[in-house]
Amino acid sequence: MSQSAKIYSGCSTACRRPPQQGTAAAAPARPACQRLAATASSARHDGAHTTPQQQDAASLDVSGAVVQPAFRSTPWDPRQAGGSAAAANPRVANVCLVSESGVCRCVLAAAALSGALQRRGLSAAFRLACRASRDYCLGQGPEPAAGQVAAELGWVLPEAYQAQQFQEARDITEFDMLLVMDKFVAADVLREVSVYDTIQTWGRGGYSSKVRRLGEFAPAAAAAAAAAAGGRGADPDAADIGDPLYGNMESEAELAAVRAAAAAIEESCEGLADFLAGVERHFREGQQAGQEEQEGQTAEASGGAALSEAAIDGGEASGSLGAALTAAVRQLGEMDWLVPPMLAPR
Repeated sequence: MSQSAKIYSGCSTACRRPPQQGTAAAAPARPACQRLAATASSARHDGAHTTPQQQDAASLDVSGAVVQPAFRSTPWDPRQAGGSAAAANPRVANVCLVSESGVCRCVLAAAALSGALQRRGLSAAFRLACRASRDYCLGQGPEPAAGQVAAELGWVLPEAYQAQQFQEARDITEFDMLLVMDKFVAADVLREVSVYDTIQTWGRGGYSSKVRRLGEFAPAAAAAAAAAAGGRGADPDAADIGDPLYGNMESEAELAAVRAAAAAIEESCEGLADFLAGVERHFREGQQAGQEEQEGQTAEASGGAALSEAAIDGGEASGSLGAALTAAVRQLGEMDWLVPPMLAPR
């Protein structure tokens, strides 16, 4: 093994430097941990002439200290391999609803949003899924209280539902928009996702901007956000939909809390459905305008010949509803409660 290829083991990464080129005649410097160990050994054998600092160094054994590096890369994008629903059908956008346990709030939200989209004729345009930010209830079905409240409201819960945990590297690319229930779930989701925006993105990151709170789309929360934009201030927690199961153990209080959460979820999902309907309408109008322009250009080039069906399909596939949804979400602006206090506007 050449001198430049040697790696010192049992020490920090600062010790893993090969000798500089052109200094072969000079004795290579020993790693810092070996020098400190030698100093400590010398101090042990000469205790009569040691200072308190040297005695402290003598009692410190760093020979086994090793820095374990952590490596991250940007998440694999399934769209590049054609493995996502968006790649198969550009007219479908993917929306993920995330709660802490995955058996109550997100399940109710999926039922409420599914009904709201159905009433607007958009069931086929948006694919809904649920995830849990924690692993408390993985593989379990909806909470009984959630099922009871859903039945009272006439909501249909996802069929054969089982809670799945949020997988940041997969889900942040698979879904075009992610709705969390409160700031605690947002912290779980963004803990790893936000790292992806800082490494190897080459300007193509923006994963964190896909994450929003479901409660932001309730009319009351929207009015509060408008007031804050006008300089009147707003409660940063107003858009949170609290966990109704927290502190309640299969009691009337738990059922009442689930009913209150369901009411907040229903109001938010109606506002979200309006937002999604606007995105879908804008996307559809853009696709139609693009088709008409392409048809006109083709007719001029071919002397009035009709545009082929394959060419029309190719023009429609040039964009996707999912990309349009992500772009619309990113235009909503930052969530104020995520901004560090020292960077918040005054």
